[in-house]
Amino acid sequence: MPLTCPACNKANQSDATCPRCGCDLSRLHQLAAASTARLADALTALEEFDWPEALNHASSSWRLRHSAASARLAFLAATAAGQTQAALRWHRRATDLET
Repeated sequence: MPLTCPACNKANQSDATCPRCGCDLSRLHQLAAASTARLADALTALEEFDWPEALNHASSSWRLRHSAASARLAFLAATAAGQTQAALRWHRRATDLET
């Protein structure tokens, strides 16, 4: 999963080490992979109509990596669970990242 090097800001890093500055990116890749796994768990829970579990996994994904995908999925889960205030917060987070 490509990411931006926090040391030199070089975009689209998919290697364990940044080729520009040598920064170790392996932990960031691990966090991104864990976030993606939680997002997949959230999608599975959403498909099984388990709204609270979907929201829990999407929130966990968000805590690992602030992504529009995790915010959108949390928005859907919160909406389905009838948690209007939470849904509005997640919607705001998603739209802030997309603009």
